[in-house]
Order: sequence, then C-alpha cells, then structure tokens
Amino acid sequence: MKRLGWILPVLALVVVSGPTPAQSPRSRTPFKPVEGAFFALSVADLAASTQWYGEKLGLDIVLEVPSQGGTAVTVLEGGGLTVELLRHDSARPLATACPGVRDPQSVHGIVKAGFVVKDFDDVVAELRARGVEIAFGPFPASAQQRANVLIRDNSGNLIQLFGK
Repeated sequence: MKRLGWILPVLALVVVSGPTPAQSPRSRTPFKPVEGAFFALSVADLAASTQWYGEKLGLDIVLEVPSQGGTAVTVLEGGGLTVELLRHDSARPLATACPGVRDPQSVHGIVKAGFVVKDFDDVVAELRARGVEIAFGPFPASAQQRANVLIRDNSGNLIQLFGK
C-alpha cells in the first residue's frame, strides 16, 4: 500500500474538485446525471477496460497515471459517475487467487457496484443498443425494490443500476 500512497491524494483531488471545463464529460452517457457515484476496479487489461467504459458508458478520461511501482491508473468520468481503473502487475484473476471460485458472491468483499439513474427504461434501452451485456434483469419496481438491472463490464464485473 505504501507504493500507492502518491495515488490517493491525486485521486481525492480529482473526485473532490471534479473535471475542469476543458475536461467536462460529453453528454453521451446512457444515463442522466447521477450524484457522487464512484467505484474502483482492479483490471487485467487497462486499455481494454478504459475503452469499454468510454464506449459503453460514455465516460471520458480525466486522469491517466502510467505504471509506477507496478501500478497504472486511469480515472474516467461522465454524468456524475467516476470510475477508477487500476492495473497492478501482481494482481490475479479471482479464479487463480481463489481456485475454484468464479462468482464474486462466493468470496468476501465487494460483489457489485451500483448507482441510481433517472429514466430507467431509457437507460436499459441505450445500454442494449450499445451492446452492453445484461447479466440479470431488468427487474420491475415493486413495493420491496426499485426497478433495477445488473450489467457486466468487459472483465465480468457486475454493475447494478436502479431506477429513481
């Protein structure tokens, strides 16, 4: 963790201050603005994941930190969502870190990330049009839950979107 000490102050500055006008995300995200949504993922292929989040979720790169001490970072933003992608030389896929385990729900830790969107049905339609894999749902709203859908990114991570 000591090697990553320089990243945290930079990322805190990015998340707190937001993008500058020159970096303002284009309004090409499939969801209406959300507020304060953030998640970070360790990925095997930083370039492929950066491309997926740019094309499929319409996020723009606001920070790229080349590999230092074995860790490279890309931060993307758009529509109120911030995603931090990290590629660390010693990171391993879940299946090799925990042999026989392929489902994130089978190990302790973060299972999925999510956020609330306006115009849920329009968002789901746009995600489908962009070729985003729908992992589960969509599920209609009920007395017990908001309308929601779970999508998978290019690395298999689950992201759950909830209707407002």
